[in-house]
Amino acid sequence: MKKPRLRPLRSRDENGVALLTVIMMLALVSALTLTIAVVATNNLVSARLSQQAGAAVNASDAGISQAVTYMRQKGTRGLSCSPTCASNPWGNSTTPTTVTVNGRAGQSYKVWIEPIAPYPANKPGIYRIHSTGYAGGAAGRTVTVDASISTLPFVFGIVAGSVSGGGNAGVHHESIFSTGCVSQRDKIQFAGLDAAFGIPAAVHSTDVITVKNDSGKTCPTGDSIHSAAAPCNTTYKYDQDKMGAALTTYPGCYNTARSDSDSTIANQPQYNDSSNSVAYNYPRTSYLDTATMSTLYKAKRPPFTQAQLDQLKAVAQMDGTYYTSATGYTVPAGPDAVMYFNLTGAATNARQVDLNNLAVSPWNRDHDPASCPSQSLLVIIEGGDAKLNSNSKLSAAVFLTSDDPYGNVSKANGTSTFTGSIYANNVDLTGTSDLWMDQCFINNPPPALNTVTTYNYREVDR
Repeated sequence: MKKPRLRPLRSRDENGVALLTVIMMLALVSALTLTIAVVATNNLVSARLSQQAGAAVNASDAGISQAVTYMRQKGTRGLSCSPTCASNPWGNSTTPTTVTVNGRAGQSYKVWIEPIAPYPANKPGIYRIHSTGYAGGAAGRTVTVDASISTLPFVFGIVAGSVSGGGNAGVHHESIFSTGCVSQRDKIQFAGLDAAFGIPAAVHSTDVITVKNDSGKTCPTGDSIHSAAAPCNTTYKYDQDKMGAALTTYPGCYNTARSDSDSTIANQPQYNDSSNSVAYNYPRTSYLDTATMSTLYKAKRPPFTQAQLDQLKAVAQMDGTYYTSATGYTVPAGPDAVMYFNLTGAATNARQVDLNNLAVSPWNRDHDPASCPSQSLLVIIEGGDAKLNSNSKLSAAVFLTSDDPYGNVSKANGTSTFTGSIYANNVDLTGTSDLWMDQCFINNPPPALNTVTTYNYREVDR
């Protein structure tokens, strides 16, 4: 009979090793689990903080955009008291403009504008925008950006594709700049010194200036007040057109502004300033071409690029002063206002804006006021015309941006008085209106005609 096989007994050491191994494995698993949990939690916190930081920066950028919009709409006049403006938070560093942004991120921003080189004493003017954005907490992200402010190149004067006289219109302290024919020149009476250029007020055309009753954008060269044989016309010795020529050998015209019988024109210091490209030894020539018109006088048609026109349209839309009808509008109050008439969809017989209806307070001021108000009215008419008459007084910058058959200023009569600039396709001065330019208008250009360029973006809290 066989004996039964006995199993070997495990030692206590082997049992202890197994238990210890199990404990270590459990500890390792627990440590890994805890590590994964901590890492996952930290990642979630980091993701949330990163999301908040990004949202805060986005809010800061929104503040920058709104500050730029403010400068385009309101200009820089209200920032002269910055950084301690009591009534304008855009210029107050302690209690800046604060805006809550709608949305799930709970964003908000605080923004103010600091003058570095104020406009218009500096051209361009430099301003620094400070914006702090918040998102879902007290922590914020601060950014700054510098903004350069300069005026779009436009002329203080009357700029048109063609101009017609025919009545007894008076043009005072400003000039006419035309890319086409200026007819019945003898019916347009100029007076005084051009306030913008420091030269005698006169007509400057890249086509023909004539005393005849010609019509159209181009007039016969034989009708010009100048000719190759006689570029000096002592009756209109300050006028320039394409038939003129250098006046150096014509003492009756050359450098005669300094001795003009009008005391407001004679003996001006700019006539002796060789650095003054316009007024030095004026007049030097009776000739004018398109390139000189653009570079020397900054006069051109059309006055705006499409992008600039879209920007002006956006300003009016934001202000609630964008209209698609020539009637039924509300004249905005000051101190600065933009009125945009988009008449491209209006009926053919309903595309004329009566500027007399705009001649209400505060825009109905006379020229050369005793106290110059800090205000400006900008009127843009697209796809339509304008008229000004009936004894009204209006101070504004008026731009008619369309070509034929629109963009016409018609029948400026009824002893109306207009102070400011006009850009148009055609200007009809048949009547007894008075057109003026004064230093008050020059000192208060519409802020919407400023161009704002941003640069030097910085995240200052990094």
